[in-house]
Amino acid sequence: MDTRRRFLSLSAGSFVALLAGSAVSACGTGEDQAGNDGTPRLGGRLVFAEPTSPIGWDPQVGTEDVLGLILRPVFDSLVSETPDGRYLPWLATSWTVSDDGLAYTFVLREDVTFSDGTPFDANAVKANFDRVVAPETKSRYAKSLIGPYKASTVLDPRRVEVTLSRPYSQFLHAVSRPYLGFHSPRALAEHPDSLGSGGQFTVSTGPYVFTSVVQGQQAVFTRREGYNWGPGTARHTGRPYLDGYTVQFVIDDQSRVAAATSGQIGIADQVPAAQLAGLRRQTSVTLISRDVPGSPYTYYLNTRRPLFQNVDARRVILYGVDVASITGGLFQGQYQRAGSILSPSTRSYDDRLASSWGYDRARAERLLDSLGYTGRDGDGYRTKDGARFSLQFPFATANTTSERRNYDTAFQAELKKIGVEVVFTELDAPTYIKRTLAGDYDVSGLAWGGSDPSVLGNLFSARSLVTQGGGNKAWVDDPGLEALLDEASRTIDLNKQNDLYRRVQARVIDQAYGLPTYVAKRSLAVRLTAHGLEFDSAGWPFLYDVWVGGA
Repeated sequence: MDTRRRFLSLSAGSFVALLAGSAVSACGTGEDQAGNDGTPRLGGRLVFAEPTSPIGWDPQVGTEDVLGLILRPVFDSLVSETPDGRYLPWLATSWTVSDDGLAYTFVLREDVTFSDGTPFDANAVKANFDRVVAPETKSRYAKSLIGPYKASTVLDPRRVEVTLSRPYSQFLHAVSRPYLGFHSPRALAEHPDSLGSGGQFTVSTGPYVFTSVVQGQQAVFTRREGYNWGPGTARHTGRPYLDGYTVQFVIDDQSRVAAATSGQIGIADQVPAAQLAGLRRQTSVTLISRDVPGSPYTYYLNTRRPLFQNVDARRVILYGVDVASITGGLFQGQYQRAGSILSPSTRSYDDRLASSWGYDRARAERLLDSLGYTGRDGDGYRTKDGARFSLQFPFATANTTSERRNYDTAFQAELKKIGVEVVFTELDAPTYIKRTLAGDYDVSGLAWGGSDPSVLGNLFSARSLVTQGGGNKAWVDDPGLEALLDEASRTIDLNKQNDLYRRVQARVIDQAYGLPTYVAKRSLAVRLTAHGLEFDSAGWPFLYDVWVGGA
């Protein structure tokens, strides 16, 4: 029998503020948290405005960042993650890991129930994890996140053993995310086909209950009375302070921010860089910001398309776009140019990599010549045998922010200077998903949040293709890269793991699988009546500790 490495259990009250000592990059004094002064009080509702809305409402199926953010207060996790990468109890009070890294045994709290009254127990964990990997679920992210999941064994109602097919050092990180949260077993049995509809069909263990949704307009959440099992990373235990919160979807940046400054809403998320300076002069709101961890906004180049099977064709894009100038011009110094496929606030980021690549128009032009694109048509585009060097770039209109659309347009203009055509196609979300799964594109823009460098596996492993629920939009199948990712996922030594992930970053840039662009900040305009808002380890606003009061 394997001996076990035991992870000590800490009480929720023993952990101080979520962001204490964390690597928060604030835009100015006081911009890492909002209004923690005063004594928290019960009551009141908060209106929270987001620029994009989820396509569906099942976190075990969907992929969007906004889905996880909105449903974090509804779906609890087995463990909670601190900004510095430690893991604290939540639904599990403690856990052990076998010496070979293939088995995780979780001891569960005894007092947890789903909002429909169903007890949370080992059977619920097994039912949900088994559902994530079941083909009929068609999971588009959680399946990739759970990695080499093999099975769950119910040892007794309070203990469950999860076995893996290979060591996976990111497993605790994975089970800290809302995408691996838990549906009520009753909901799984009674309406499995409605879980993506949201509202009353969403039944979980969190401090808030999803009460209603008008797709594309708003989602409404209500406090769960009797809740008393908050995460170890929270400031308080017990029921949440707010009576509830409403998320409104306001795609127009100016309208969203104006609603906060005028008092129509409590929080406006994703304040664009162009409005940050003006908001600092406002007296009605506080601005809080944090560098977004994970992978920055990147143009992934589809290596399955004939053109981009040639690394030199991909390098045309890597060297043919003046990312630094676009970033500086569009964002007025508020965002920095991305130097790697990881953001600087993410562990394993290689700060030496930025100097190894960058804009080199002459090199891009030479590469085009060597590829045979020596002709020019009447519009100035490079041609080979009469065909343009042309790239198809589809996007989902409803899920693309104005900042990214502006950047995409500048990207298109930059490439036109060297004779490369970029053709945009606006699509509704279902059509975009269908086209993405078919690999019917040359370029896809994507930022992927995450506090752990294992995000690189989701973006570049051949086991994480978009058809398998992953984020490998470049369709990379690189044995050398795969070996590095595999070794990193098995390694628990952080120094060795950091070295491996730095080698992954270097390989991605060398092979030009994508063009990293800018490192965004998540900036929120918060009314002075909202208190206690901080960021969690994923860079999301953490609503469990928020309360309202004052003028």
